[in-house]
Amino acid sequence: MIRRTRQTQPPGLGLRWAAHLFRILGWAEDPGISRGARALSVAVLQSCRDADLSVWRGGASMANEIKFGAALNSRGDDVEFAKKLEALGFDSAWVGDHPQNTEGYTYLAAMAGATSRITIGSRVIVLPLREPLMNAKMATQIDRISGGRFIFGVGIGGEGNDDEFPNLGVPMRERGRRANENLEVMTRLFNEENVTFEGRYYNVRNLTLSPKPIQQPHPPIWMGGRAPEAVARAAKYADGWFPNLNTVDGLRDRVKEIKRQANELKRDMSNFTIGIVARTFVGPNHDVAHAEAAARGVPPGTRASTDWDAMVDRYAAHGTGKDIIEYCERYIAEGASHFVFNMYAPPERMDQDLEVIRTDVLPYFRDR
Repeated sequence: MIRRTRQTQPPGLGLRWAAHLFRILGWAEDPGISRGARALSVAVLQSCRDADLSVWRGGASMANEIKFGAALNSRGDDVEFAKKLEALGFDSAWVGDHPQNTEGYTYLAAMAGATSRITIGSRVIVLPLREPLMNAKMATQIDRISGGRFIFGVGIGGEGNDDEFPNLGVPMRERGRRANENLEVMTRLFNEENVTFEGRYYNVRNLTLSPKPIQQPHPPIWMGGRAPEAVARAAKYADGWFPNLNTVDGLRDRVKEIKRQANELKRDMSNFTIGIVARTFVGPNHDVAHAEAAARGVPPGTRASTDWDAMVDRYAAHGTGKDIIEYCERYIAEGASHFVFNMYAPPERMDQDLEVIRTDVLPYFRDR
């Protein structure tokens, strides 16, 4: 856990107007301006964030702490990776969930058994591919095996993995509605006895989940996805939201919408977490890392006409430790407090890239 000390005095009016201007201009994330101007914008936004201008920034009300985790993008040993992250002092280790390559719950159980301190999380469990009872039961088991160290990241799946739905007999067009019913049933099973639910896809009668999770009322549920439907699920069911491929502007707008919908539902969002899944490319300088990201980081299903070179500047954490710090600061200014570095380094360079984050990025946020 990384705690920040709150300043007792708000920033001056001039600083607030400067921050407001920089945000309108988009300097903090515009690759077309000088890096000096970007750095100045980030510094001003950071000053306002440190003064806890949560109303100005439009973000959800966050606990004043920043956390860092990582995940393997390439095929590899996720269990050994989690052990390595724990030894290096990271806060969390994450694994995906696609039946054709990485089955999430199995890996999470192994990661929980191989570690003792680090939080383990799913990035994300594809809810529609399983019955709600199985999702709730396996999430509970992971929470208990880990001693309450589990973040239950969930989503509806499908992006770049369209084949897994028909192969498992689940119509892809139903994935959103199935996910909604999953969330309805799971959140009740975590807390209630003798649950009865009659839905379009799932039905349970007098069902009790036993034993219950260690974390109460349940392991933190973090919603993935950027679509309006994902935002609505986050506002209604989740304890956190952690999108992939989201710009600072996109984050700001969606956080505002989550907060608006949650307020309508009269939900307490004081402990709601905004996370960022960041495609991460560490390099000796910004240009080298940018070239690697443009060559290796193309998401599945990206159209050939897409200018991925431009997308790198909008979405990816890339460059030196200092560059990655600047990337994080832009999102922190809008309320993000947990970063998941999706590591794209080849196996022979993974230790080196993690060491850069350990020695440059983590101390920057922890030591001040």
